[in-house]
Amino acid sequence: MSAKVWQILIAAILGTALLVGLGVWQLQRLAWKEALIAERDARLNSPPVTLDQALKEFDADHPVEFLKVEADGVFQHNAEAFMLTSEGGVPGFEVVTPLQSKEGVVVLVDRGFVPEPLKDAAKRPESQPQGEVKVTGILRRHVASRGPFSPDNDPEANIWYWWDIPAMLAYARIAPDARVAPFVLHVQPGEAGKTLPAPLAVDTTLTNNHLQYAITWFALAALLVVMSGLLIRQTIRKGS
Repeated sequence: MSAKVWQILIAAILGTALLVGLGVWQLQRLAWKEALIAERDARLNSPPVTLDQALKEFDADHPVEFLKVEADGVFQHNAEAFMLTSEGGVPGFEVVTPLQSKEGVVVLVDRGFVPEPLKDAAKRPESQPQGEVKVTGILRRHVASRGPFSPDNDPEANIWYWWDIPAMLAYARIAPDARVAPFVLHVQPGEAGKTLPAPLAVDTTLTNNHLQYAITWFALAALLVVMSGLLIRQTIRKGS
């Protein structure tokens, strides 16, 4: 064979190996993502764990997320924080209230949405239950939740644009020696009746396009083999 044919053949082999390798990698990613989805579904469909159990998983450096957690305690309504959002096109806030649990742990609870005119708690006194309450919520860590164009949070005005759990706990003036949970519990629709704040559903979906990506890489590998074969045949014919 001519030097040009060898060059085409070597390039085709290397290119095909690369494309097939990318396809195999996407299949591995597919298996990982399916296992992650199954684990998340199992957590969401399991009975809630206690706040202490959830904290133990964190103590074990387990990246727990989307776990149902149940906590008993008293809301610290004077430390409500307001996360700017909208619901159904209506501007408003997510009400984030610290809960002093009976285990002695302070955990932030996203209790749900209130329209902007009802930010002032005096206009919704029924939204601040007194005494001990039982809360069930979905655990979220909110790691690196700030977007590239998000403005700075404004604790002085008590308006939060992105999740900053340490700063929110500091805003709530939690005692320095208090035990705090490094996550937020999101109350889900149906868990708190029909009073305000109105709980917002947590998005629990995981994008899984790895099979399509794998098929694309394998198809490109097959196309490269065919095109290289045609090019080699054409080169040989020109040289004969």
